[in-house]
Amino acid sequence: MSKYLITGAMGFVGRYFIEYLNQHEPNANVCGVDIAPSCDMDIEYSSLNLMDSASVDKLIKKSHPDYIVHLAAMSSVAQSWNEPVGCFINNMSAFLNLADAVRNNNVNARILSVGSSEEYGIYDMPMQESFTLHPKSPYSVARLSQEYMSKLYVDRFGLDIVMTRSFNHIGPRQSTRFVIPSFIEQLVNIASGKIENKMMVGNIDVIRDFTDVRDVVDAYWRIIKKAKNREVYNVCSGRGVKLRDIIDMAANHLNIKPNICVDPARVRANDVPRVIGDNTKLKTELGWQPKYKLEETIVDMVNYMQKSK
Repeated sequence: MSKYLITGAMGFVGRYFIEYLNQHEPNANVCGVDIAPSCDMDIEYSSLNLMDSASVDKLIKKSHPDYIVHLAAMSSVAQSWNEPVGCFINNMSAFLNLADAVRNNNVNARILSVGSSEEYGIYDMPMQESFTLHPKSPYSVARLSQEYMSKLYVDRFGLDIVMTRSFNHIGPRQSTRFVIPSFIEQLVNIASGKIENKMMVGNIDVIRDFTDVRDVVDAYWRIIKKAKNREVYNVCSGRGVKLRDIIDMAANHLNIKPNICVDPARVRANDVPRVIGDNTKLKTELGWQPKYKLEETIVDMVNYMQKSK
């Protein structure tokens, strides 16, 4: 019986990963950790700040996991520009405290270190794992540093760590702090008459690679169970789509024609115009195949948003 420790268990991806384990490894022992004071899922749960090294050490010693799925992070690029020091210290300290606790307690655990497509910077597409990395934001620098430290802990201390560079992922229940759910919330409110037909956006001509979160957690499970130590995998759909086209998908499902207005405050400086990943390695080495089409994901998100209103 495998024992999993999932950081960021109360977050968007964490909840889906736990649901995935319930379906695919129902006998797994699942422990969750998050900064939230309580948990509404049927798992063993600890509320703590991963920046507290002593608490993390006690947690690892007590839980003695076989697998650590490290999802907890400050994950907003925009927020990282507002808090560059906080972003770097938060993300690096959390990871290093976990890795050191595993090392110091001689725990034979495999760690999944989740990184970001933001590490690549501006490149010809699709982005491949072999590319040299050129991070362009405090968030991406923090993620790249986490990847480098992961490799260092493998090489110097013999830890078992596998890594991702995860591209945008979306799905029902995602916070409206993120771009696609924020669009869908506006569209649902326009369709229901709660707000006037005036949709506020930033640059919706940028191209991004979106994967359904339910396919993402399947990829994470395959990586942590099957990948070779020290390997890095893109987690992506391999398809680029304009934000404008996603708005059209949701608006067509709602049978509305939104009046789109650009809000200068929502336009990011130094935004990478085009991001598309290559998922060949994930498919060929680990047998991953996405199950959800983008159009299906958008409809599921619209339906969820309508029910939650």
